[in-house]
Amino acid sequence: MPKLKKLDLRGNPLPISPEILGSPYNVGSVEDIFNYLQLLRSGEVRPLNEAKLLLIGQGSVGKTSLIEQLIRDKYDKNQPQTDGLNVETWNVQVNSKDIRLNVWDFGGQEIYHATHQFFLTKRSLYLLVCNCRTSEEENRIEYWLKLIESFGGQSPVIIVGNKKDEQPLDINRKALREKYSNIRAIIETSCQDNIGIDELRTAILQQIANLKEVYDLLPLTWFEVKEQLESMTEDFISYNRYIGICYENKIPEEQNQEQLIDLLHRLGLVLNFREHPILKDTNVLKPNWVTEGIYALLSDENLKTKTKGIFTSDDLTRILNPEQYPTERHSYLIGLMKEFELCFALESEPPQFLIPGLLPKDQPDETKLHGETLEFQYHYKVLPESIISRFIVISHEKIHEQIYWRSGVMLQYQENNEIYNIARIKADPEDKKIFITISGRKETRRLFLGILRDVFQKIHKSLPNLEITEWVPVPNYPNHPPLDYQELLGLEAMGKSTVSIGKLKLDLDLRQLLDGYEIMSNRKKRIVPNYEEISIENILGNSLSSSEIKSIVSGDT
Repeated sequence: MPKLKKLDLRGNPLPISPEILGSPYNVGSVEDIFNYLQLLRSGEVRPLNEAKLLLIGQGSVGKTSLIEQLIRDKYDKNQPQTDGLNVETWNVQVNSKDIRLNVWDFGGQEIYHATHQFFLTKRSLYLLVCNCRTSEEENRIEYWLKLIESFGGQSPVIIVGNKKDEQPLDINRKALREKYSNIRAIIETSCQDNIGIDELRTAILQQIANLKEVYDLLPLTWFEVKEQLESMTEDFISYNRYIGICYENKIPEEQNQEQLIDLLHRLGLVLNFREHPILKDTNVLKPNWVTEGIYALLSDENLKTKTKGIFTSDDLTRILNPEQYPTERHSYLIGLMKEFELCFALESEPPQFLIPGLLPKDQPDETKLHGETLEFQYHYKVLPESIISRFIVISHEKIHEQIYWRSGVMLQYQENNEIYNIARIKADPEDKKIFITISGRKETRRLFLGILRDVFQKIHKSLPNLEITEWVPVPNYPNHPPLDYQELLGLEAMGKSTVSIGKLKLDLDLRQLLDGYEIMSNRKKRIVPNYEEISIENILGNSLSSSEIKSIVSGDT
């Protein structure tokens, strides 16, 4: 069928990697699907028989102890806390088949949360580990479930209440199951007394048996490349070297080489950032090389306490193992951190870099704004720690007088070297809100807000399934609850001219209120994505005089 343009096989129980068939948002290309099927048909194939198991949750809940019990039947009451990320292999038998589980154990410390977006993947099994001694809120169960939903899609989740020997797990099981349909089991364990470990092991194997992707068929040549990459002693090889390995194993087609590296990247066996402009002349990396390097910096006491997030190339030399991280690789690691939006370069000589996640929590005194302001708010069901730090990284060129702290930043808008506006952007992690306040010239406040909202929109797009709402304050009534911005846009689209607030006995001019935030054409674009404003003159050309047009149409075009 050479003229076939589209083939949508998503959701079908086929032994084909779902990524080949397409994502929920984009159908896979016909070329990729046919190419994959021809590969399966032309040579020997075998099932993948491999899956990814991720343990996440707050710090000190016992994730590492749980792995020790599950894999090795061992318990160490002095088990050190995981710094960053630990990856190991667990070989199990499922339905008489040998399956390899790649077990990812994440440190729960707050600073590491910003990196989860790169390692929490779809087609995986999650263990959300809680501490039975602490409350549902302290375990932040919904926060973690939302993160899994964002990055892992409908991947199955087992909630594990650890340290049962001290107290039973007290959570609202029914409400959580109703809200999150991917919760497959809730199991209480005690590593110390070996309680519930067998039950948990059985539940894990049961869920792995149900993960269809574990049994996806792959060409034998792909396996040979996969095994060669896994057994390599180097922490990284060039992409050209990877292509050479493909050629050695009879995979000369560029399309196959790309499909294979993408699959291995998603499985977490190697990392490759071919599509990122900064890293396009890139390497094939072992995940541990990336994570251990980044986490060594994030965990360094000197950076956390003395330099407050600022580091130099000398710090990399001091912190990193010189054999694993030779000096010529330092700039690549910094490039990765910039690409991950974990740090940015300061304007200084010699070069310095700042990690916003390591900034002090204390808000500086110089954050007060004067005069009339324009305010806008984002409210989140769950507010990931990474949002505000990524915002600071992306917006760093606009930072005003180097004023920033862990949960906020001051930015400026200028034209012709004159500062027109100053904005304070700050997150409230407890209330799960981000506040934007802009002072200065009225004519450019709205434009500056649009620029800031575009940055947030970019970040929000990378975090699917987050529930985010936009709010604006009632003019002259700062203590009244804010108004839902999308609700106001909807009312305007319905032709309403005012919005009534009964408590204040107030009718607000809807157009006047919304004009303060966005011009009319931009508002219509948000409601009608392909909306474009065209004047009557453009439609009629020169066929009528301007006075004739005015007699036909009055008001806005």
